[in-house]
Amino acid sequence: MYKNIRTDLAIENREIYNQAKNAEDEIPGVKVETEQKNNIKITRVIIETKEGEEALNKPVGRYITLDIPNIYEMTAEDEYLISENISKELKLLFDKKPESVLVVGLGNENITADSLGPKVIDNIDVTRHILEYAPEEIEPNSIAVSAIAPGVMGMTGIESSEIIKGIVDKIKPDALIAIDALAARRVERINKTVQISNSGIHPGSGVGNRRKGLTQQTVGIPVIAIGIPTVVETAVLVNDSLELFIDKLQKENKSNQTLNELRQMENYEKIRDSLISTEYNLIVTPKEIDDLIENMKDMVARGINLAF
Repeated sequence: MYKNIRTDLAIENREIYNQAKNAEDEIPGVKVETEQKNNIKITRVIIETKEGEEALNKPVGRYITLDIPNIYEMTAEDEYLISENISKELKLLFDKKPESVLVVGLGNENITADSLGPKVIDNIDVTRHILEYAPEEIEPNSIAVSAIAPGVMGMTGIESSEIIKGIVDKIKPDALIAIDALAARRVERINKTVQISNSGIHPGSGVGNRRKGLTQQTVGIPVIAIGIPTVVETAVLVNDSLELFIDKLQKENKSNQTLNELRQMENYEKIRDSLISTEYNLIVTPKEIDDLIENMKDMVARGINLAF
């Protein structure tokens, strides 16, 4: 049943698996590395085998998660450090430095919680045209960077993957970097987590609107995905609120066997089932999402620019 929980984050899939199986040991076929850099925690989940893929419900690949500070408590130095780490982790996913990359911003710019990808594109330093028409105006050893925000099928009538495949076939970049808003299982991860992976991306999968994927198999070149969770299900809010309520009662010395049993139940599944049946299991986002997107898109764009 744990596989029915909607999240785009590999680190959360690992947490959910361990909780469901009541296991603390590492999952067969999965390696985990952690690193602390100042106030940024980096977790690398490496799925190596089909067994690990089945356990975490994610394709074989590397999934790097940056847990970052509250955006309202960040200094300018914190923001630059996050961009530097995005840049470093991004470069490590390439076997060799590409000579050209296509950066794709997925999502709908008219919906704030889904606008991360298109907004990042606005801040990418594109160089392909300069290298072609005025190479003397650019630094030596620069690579050709092009960028596009293809929109969503509801606006274009075309799958994003079809648009991107056509561009890839035409300009033939060495690699593709896709940026998208993600769904999380924990409210606390909203706009405080960055995931970078080399397994591609399936737009809309976290909110139950799965589109055709962008992977090396579908576009023919390596695909690096960068995502930030901006939404959760109503069931997540209810479940997390229930846990906070239990914590509050326990701190007030009102703990009892019933509360402990309530915490141990699979509440998310029960809550989700009841909300779905009444069409109340909505996808929700924080009220300050405008500010959060504006800050996060700058850090992601800077990280990509630093890498190339």
